[in-house]
Amino acid sequence: MKKTFIFLMVIIAGGTGFALKTTMTRQPPSANSAIHQHSASHSIIGQQRPEFAIRDLDGKMRNIKEWNNKIILLNFWATWCPPCKEEIPGFIQLQKTYGKQHFQIIGIAVDEENAVRRFVKKTGMNYPVMAAEEEAAELSRRYGNSVGGLPYSVFINKKHKIVATITGELSKNRAITIMNKLGITTR
Repeated sequence: MKKTFIFLMVIIAGGTGFALKTTMTRQPPSANSAIHQHSASHSIIGQQRPEFAIRDLDGKMRNIKEWNNKIILLNFWATWCPPCKEEIPGFIQLQKTYGKQHFQIIGIAVDEENAVRRFVKKTGMNYPVMAAEEEAAELSRRYGNSVGGLPYSVFINKKHKIVATITGELSKNRAITIMNKLGITTR
């Protein structure tokens, strides 16, 4: 009886995780515009970015103003989130390739600092990463993540306006499409 119960719990947990990943990574159906946003965060598009300051993994206080005059991809993620981990290698490539064009990725982990530190070291993340658990979750809400889903990405233009939000995995190709619209030369 106990083994059957445990087996059923594993099946239910696996099915729930699969359904969540499928829902979170679904691409918007519209192909009319290169910049899409999740409907729950529609109200944040066009607004001035919220200000914040959070310590990075080296203990240095990092303020969003530090990246003024850059196109920013602000990515909320966690080490326990499979779609988050899947998008990070593409982000590493994007930062390496387009950083010289005033493009900056900033990772905000809704996670425990030691787990984030190990993951960053293992993957070689080449952009600023901050881990802030509850503070990061609240910041993602301020940036329009009303459903609290991860990953959640926000594109901010050089005038500090939010131009796109993406709930779920952001592919490298989709990021490049948005970057092109924002003036980053990727071809």
